[in-house]
Amino acid sequence: MKVAFIGLGNMGGGMAACILKAGFDLTVFNRSRSRMDPLLEAGAKGGASVADTVRDADVVVTSLMDDKSVLDLLATGMLEAMKPGAIHLGTTTISPPGADELARLHKEAGTVYVAGPVLGRPDAAAKGELVTLLAGEAEACEQVTPLCRSYARVIDRISDRHSVANSMKLCVNYAVVSLIELMGEIYAFTERSGVPTEKMHHFFDQAFAAPLLKMYAAKIRARDFDGTKGFAMKAGLKDVMLIQDAHERAGVPFEIGAIIRSKMEAGLANGMTDRDWSAIYDVTRRRAGLD
Repeated sequence: MKVAFIGLGNMGGGMAACILKAGFDLTVFNRSRSRMDPLLEAGAKGGASVADTVRDADVVVTSLMDDKSVLDLLATGMLEAMKPGAIHLGTTTISPPGADELARLHKEAGTVYVAGPVLGRPDAAAKGELVTLLAGEAEACEQVTPLCRSYARVIDRISDRHSVANSMKLCVNYAVVSLIELMGEIYAFTERSGVPTEKMHHFFDQAFAAPLLKMYAAKIRARDFDGTKGFAMKAGLKDVMLIQDAHERAGVPFEIGAIIRSKMEAGLANGMTDRDWSAIYDVTRRRAGLD
């Protein structure tokens, strides 16, 4: 299988490295060429352009920012350059309608789209421990499954409809960020009321089975929000906005999302662009007069 990978950011770089380690014939492309260097040194090939990168690929994996970035990529000649029957595996968190639109565009072009958003943080991507949600034609999902195994510990095909995978991803993200907000509010209250924060941390650690939530409970308590291995606030706000839009379309208001969005916007206005999205706790503390 010849694989092309486009988008080597915090998530994509780790995923591409896992694909290369698994022995796939890999060609990579990124607008910032320096992001390609570690993979080229490890044995990957480098594409000179998007079209050059995807031309011979059986599967093209994209890890970008949002709907616009993926649609813009297709408009740069990617669709025309892909060979007939080749598969585009989209791992970006995009809107559910965006996933269905990508599937339509590929069908018209004689290629195939598989929605494959991933659950996990950059450190999990680098370790090959992500969760992949697949949706699309059964045969195409089966074809990309061995590739997904290189960067994911769990692969879950959930629907023929492409949008369902992205809806599921938004549901999970909303659950996680809502619990982040809840923990932040409670930790701020414990500081104000004299309850030892270690007591609440013990409760959270016992209450949550998921390692990710245990990690956030510790991270929020320690106010450990810096570094490049987290989920950046800017990307977090994009996901919250996608969540709000999806649930407005479905007629199901997600009211906690409005609170989280206001705190993320305040965080970005105060220079938190690259801090982990759980840094909304610092906004909570500031509003509580704790800073």
